[in-house]
Amino acid sequence: MQISINGEICSVHRNQIAYYVIYSAKNALETQAKVEILLDGAVKTSVIRPLKAAIIPTVNEKRITFEASVPCKLSVEFDGCEHLPIFFFLYEPETVPNGENVRYFSAGEYAIDQLDLQSNETLYLAEGAVLHAHISAIGTENVTVCGRGIIDLSGDYSQKYRRMTRFYESKNLTVKDVTLTGSQGWCCAMWGCENVLIENVNIMTWLMCGDGVDVVGSHDVTVQNCFIRTADDCVAIKATDYCGEAGLQNVYNVTVCDCVCWNAKPGNGIEIGFETRCDEMYNIEFSNIDIIHCEHEGWQSGGAITIHNGDRAKIHDIIYHDIRIEDAVDKLFDFKVLCSNYSRDERRGSVENVLVENVSLVGGVFPPSILSGFQAEDSLVRNIRFVNISAFGEMLHNLTECRMIAERTKEIVFEVIE
Repeated sequence: MQISINGEICSVHRNQIAYYVIYSAKNALETQAKVEILLDGAVKTSVIRPLKAAIIPTVNEKRITFEASVPCKLSVEFDGCEHLPIFFFLYEPETVPNGENVRYFSAGEYAIDQLDLQSNETLYLAEGAVLHAHISAIGTENVTVCGRGIIDLSGDYSQKYRRMTRFYESKNLTVKDVTLTGSQGWCCAMWGCENVLIENVNIMTWLMCGDGVDVVGSHDVTVQNCFIRTADDCVAIKATDYCGEAGLQNVYNVTVCDCVCWNAKPGNGIEIGFETRCDEMYNIEFSNIDIIHCEHEGWQSGGAITIHNGDRAKIHDIIYHDIRIEDAVDKLFDFKVLCSNYSRDERRGSVENVLVENVSLVGGVFPPSILSGFQAEDSLVRNIRFVNISAFGEMLHNLTECRMIAERTKEIVFEVIE
């Protein structure tokens, strides 16, 4: 295979699920990418996701061409098959950090196993750098992980359930532009952290427990402009003490926006739960997200947009806004208060005051949805507003049209606003 962008032959990386290309524009005037793909074998059709990008490729047996805006993140798939797509991570020109507190990795391959970052330190991976390392920042302030390089824990560097990152009780944390691949544990996870920015990060995992971004007992967190293809939850909001009691704090002021998500089995697309061992989770917003695939989960809990409250938390004031779902197999919405294998609290919490607005199912099958509270009156799913929900271009006016089951719920409302 050979791939060129604007006439330049690119390095093509491969892991177990995809080929991928990382490309940085040379200057601010390079706002378009003319892409040519020369495949080893002929194909008949190709689709480029997210569909919102409205890119129609030209396919001529082994040669595929298209033009895309820079920056963008795309999945190019062939002959209606999700096996071995090509991901394109196209960036604007980069500004390289400098200073005495920068750990700089130039293009090349490095194996370190464990890299512990300290306060006021920056880890920079240049484009072409491949780092095999677990990254941690514990009790730190002002730590940055950035660059167009790759952190890879696949193959010989893989250890079952060992997480790629451990950010614990840290403030002013930034993870930007890097590509994370191959983790068998949660990929980009923060525990008891505050003021966190996860931006322009690409994540690819293919084994169970390979979550993308996990916000655990943390607050004031923004996840934006990311491409997340995982074998478990793409983004999960949690409260649990798997790495320590800092993860049991309330979760609030979390924004997830402008992301492209692909959830393979198991897990969910964008998830709150299952572990919710805190008093409250609130002011959480998911907006402008393209869920390009949400595959069959197999454990009866998988869904594109999900809340699984398995512990005592009062989950409230949640917003889902401008979300496009191109392919979801198990469930569209799955909001539940329940006792699960992950539950540790004796009592159950609730799910209240949720706004779901401008959510569109644009492709694939039309899966069911389930809203389900628990037995107690204070453990219901209640006050859920569905505004301008559509399937294949048609507005949905009620539970029946949405193929939704609701039990132990109150105040479930559908609205269509012109």
